[in-house]
Formats: sequence, structure tokens, C-alpha cells
Amino acid sequence: MSGISVQQRREGGTLVELSGEFDLHDLERLRGALDEAPAPQHPAVVDLSGVTFLDIRTTRELAIRSRLHAPHMTLLSPSPAVLASVAACGLGDWFSFDAANAAALNP
Repeated sequence: MSGISVQQRREGGTLVELSGEFDLHDLERLRGALDEAPAPQHPAVVDLSGVTFLDIRTTRELAIRSRLHAPHMTLLSPSPAVLASVAACGLGDWFSFDAANAAALNP
């Protein structure tokens, strides 16, 4: 089961919190939430700390979004499951996480 929570932040922009398992069945909901979140005037923050599983398609979708919306969308707190999926897909170079997490993607 997956969860997507979208909230407006006090300091401006949008917070998108993802939790649970994401696979093909969740892809359209995820795309919808991410389509509406980032904008030049209202940057989006995507919290990945609650994700317990990402399939290949969802990992690829996040990779593409992180590149397309890089200045306006920040991916925060990737869970161990997110880091494992990104590494397994060979997409570590597509994501920008903090330095400690980046080291885990490129051993």
C-alpha cells in the first residue's frame, strides 16, 4: 500500500510526502502529484523517508522528474529502500541527494 500526501508549505511551495510501496499501480497517482507540485514560484520538496519499495518504473519516473524539475524540485531523505532501488537501476547519477546518501549510491 502506498501513500501520497501533498501539502502547501508555510514558507511557500509544496511538500509531497511518499510512503509505502510504489509500483506500476501507483504510477499515475504519483505522476499526478508530481505534475502539480513544482513551479518556478513555488518549489516542491519530495520527502522519500517513508518509502519501503520502489519498482523500476517508479524509480525511473523519479529520476526523470529530478532532472526535468531540478531547480524547482528537491528530493529529501531517501529511505534505504529508495537508495537500493536507485542503485539497482544504475540511476545514481540522475539523483541529487545529500553527500552521505550519494556515497551509498556509488560504492
